Amino acid sequence: MATLTVAGVEEALSKYKTVGSNFLQELNLVLPRLYAMGMWRDLLYETVISTTDGNFTLPDAESVVSALIENDPARAKAQFHDYRLTGRNKDGTTISTYGLVDDGFVPTINELEADKAYLIWIKPIAPATQLPRTETNFISITGLDNSSTPATITWTPTITTAGAAISSAVNFTTITEIRHGDTSLSAPVEVSAANIADASDTLILGRIQEANKVNRYRRYRIGNDATTGTTTKTLRLLVKRKFKTLINTYDPVYPSNLNAIKHAFLGCVAEDNADIERAAYHWAICKQLLEEELDAYRGGAKPTLRFDPSGSGSRVPNIL
Repeated sequence: MATLTVAGVEEALSKYKTVGSNFLQELNLVLPRLYAMGMWRDLLYETVISTTDGNFTLPDAESVVSALIENDPARAKAQFHDYRLTGRNKDGTTISTYGLVDDGFVPTINELEADKAYLIWIKPIAPATQLPRTETNFISITGLDNSSTPATITWTPTITTAGAAISSAVNFTTITEIRHGDTSLSAPVEVSAANIADASDTLILGRIQEANKVNRYRRYRIGNDATTGTTTKTLRLLVKRKFKTLINTYDPVYPSNLNAIKHAFLGCVAEDNADIERAAYHWAICKQLLEEELDAYRGGAKPTLRFDPSGSGSRVPNIL
């Protein structure tokens, strides 16, 4: 099933937006609300992550729905799970039987390794070969330097001429924030870190394109104690898609249910006019349409609700 782009949605629904508003801005206003309403069609996808650490980060997803760790099913737990049961270990490791434990948000996809210093690089993402030019400071990176008395520093590069990549003039040992500027880029760029002692030792820190944002990525902890030896664990994850601000007319729209988006627009118009009852009606129809689409998409793969009067956790056998 094909999904629509911003241009396709605008062609069909431009007359339903608030009069005088920008269609792309209004679409970016209603879609995060649709994401929060449920796990609709196109919002779940599978990804595979390998890690040698006691944690992993989701680059483009909001949360983990289901997981396999080395082909064994594992459940995702809340941030307070081990605090409530056993507390946290002094070395920061996680008990393997806990599965995945939510670890909140972090500023980068990968953390810089302790006792190493890194140069920060900004590079185009293939197939692009040149960085998009901008007259403003489109990014600022804050962290600690590698001096004998570490100090907080901020690197704010500018790109006024075409170039294949740029690197920082200072070395970092920790990254605490990656902040976007006030102008969106025409194409995304990749921020990475290269070990000054070994240029082949690189870490991806994030991707930048949208304006006026501070990078945050969802992280989970797993039981993988690196102090007992490096162990690579492979995780197969079913994750919920993270909403990404739409910038270009060719950006795909998820979910692209035109009727649901139409009612979302009409709900926003009613809210702007203080018509609470009409707004509630449109948002209720919007959710209903998304539920019907999800039901049709599932086909015969629908969840079955079973009751066990004995409370034993299994079905009651027929002994007649």
